[in-house]
Order: sequence, then structure tokens, then C-alpha cells
Amino acid sequence: MTDQNQPPVPPHQPTPPSAPQYQSAPQYNAAPPVGQPGGYGGQPASVPGKGLGIAGLITAIAGFFILPLVAPIAGLIMSIIAKNQSKRAGVANGPAKAGVIVSIIAIVLQVIGLIVLIVVLVAAAGSIAEACAELGPGTHYIDGITYTCS
Repeated sequence: MTDQNQPPVPPHQPTPPSAPQYQSAPQYNAAPPVGQPGGYGGQPASVPGKGLGIAGLITAIAGFFILPLVAPIAGLIMSIIAKNQSKRAGVANGPAKAGVIVSIIAIVLQVIGLIVLIVVLVAAAGSIAEACAELGPGTHYIDGITYTCS
């Protein structure tokens, strides 16, 4: 079917260009489009090192309960790496900073606890050696406690 008002286009000639399509003028103070950074419903922009910072924080906290001294050191290393990744990208990384702080606190508390444990064990061994020196060799029962001295 052909339009009555336009002459037919011969097959060897290209079709004439259509009218230019203009986009609407930009709207100022409008919300960003959905799905773009800062838009409603879109995914937030990712922070480099944030996942590693969260893992470092969790590892540091787990260090209080599981694998003393090993887990906080691993958490400290992960948190420092995450913090450096975020710093290079120019963004803040709260979980990485918290991981560094918690790791350092866990390491310090566990080292203090280890020192206290060593002091208590040395004192206990000293008192047993002192008791054996007084009692002499053999097995002795004093106040329900058995001392075996050699």
C-alpha cells in the first residue's frame, strides 16, 4: 500500500531520512532513575574491601572464643588489607576499622591472659616443689590432696 500524497520511491534510491528524534529536556532536582547508583531500588555502590573487612571483624570476634591468638591475628591481617583497599578507592570502611580495633584488643587481652596463666602455673609448680622438699620422697595425703614426690 502506498500513501496517496507521496510519490512512490524508486527501488534504486535510498529512503529519505526520518525526522530527528529529540530527547526530553533534563529535569533538574529530579530523583535519579531507578537502577542507577543513587536511584531508588538500585543496588548501592559497592565499597572495595567491605566484604573482607566484615570477614576480618567476624574472625577477630571469633578469636575470643575459637583459636586464641590465631584468629585475632588473621582478623587483623584481613582488616588491614580491607582498610587499605578502601583507602585506595577513597571510601571509608567501618567494618575494617572495627576489625582492626577488635583484633588488637583481642590480641592484647589474650597475651595478658597467657602471661597470667604462666605465672599461676609457675607459682603452683613452685609450691608443689616446696611441699615435696618438706615431706620427702613418697606419696603423701594432706587435707585430701595427694602429693607424689620423687
